[in-house]
Amino acid sequence: MGKMPLSNSMEDYLEAISVLGEEKKYVRVKDIAKHMKVKMPSVTSALKLLADKELVNHERYEYVELTDKGISLANGVRRRHDAVLKFLTEVLNVDPKTAERDACGIEHAMSVSTLDRLLKMIECLEECPKGVPECIQRFRHYAEHGNKPPMTCEADGKSSRLDLSLNLLEPGAKVKITKVCGIGALRRRMMDMGIVPGAILELEREAPLGDPLEVKIKDCHLSLRKEEASNIFVEVIN
Repeated sequence: MGKMPLSNSMEDYLEAISVLGEEKKYVRVKDIAKHMKVKMPSVTSALKLLADKELVNHERYEYVELTDKGISLANGVRRRHDAVLKFLTEVLNVDPKTAERDACGIEHAMSVSTLDRLLKMIECLEECPKGVPECIQRFRHYAEHGNKPPMTCEADGKSSRLDLSLNLLEPGAKVKITKVCGIGALRRRMMDMGIVPGAILELEREAPLGDPLEVKIKDCHLSLRKEEASNIFVEVIN
């Protein structure tokens, strides 16, 4: 049995077999080739190497299955992949297609200790009682728009208030408007709708793609375009 650690490519094969095994009753060479977008002879060569390491069971023209050792290694690869993918999409807000491609590269270079810290970070973020932490929301706005939402801290350093743009909040949030940006007709339209500093606003719902947002201010129900919402900075009050 080989003693050398698995290459990135071999780890990818284990991961593919594991994924396909959950989707299909039997995994065949052509299934792996299609999933990984490679030629069948490449799959056959890879399976021979994995079989030599006692990670898969495969006879020519037969189905492919992971051994117990192969399952353990495949689960570790998938765990790394899922953690990186979740961090890229849910924390860094990278689009899913790009995140999937990047995760495939990053996962192989990650140590066990780094993975453990990444998983703990994601777990803590998910347990935040206010949903997505304000620092992450501020980062997302900065990454998307290129400007940091204003953040003010009291002089004694004991407390702080972070102003967030309205388009980063979830439906149901009740907020107080702290700042209205934008220029010209955009700013005038928002002011005419009563969107001014100090006003209380409730985010009711958003369209599937986030545009427009439906909000309630006083007794009026308004629709805001994403561009408008990104120029309204608020303080959450509920």
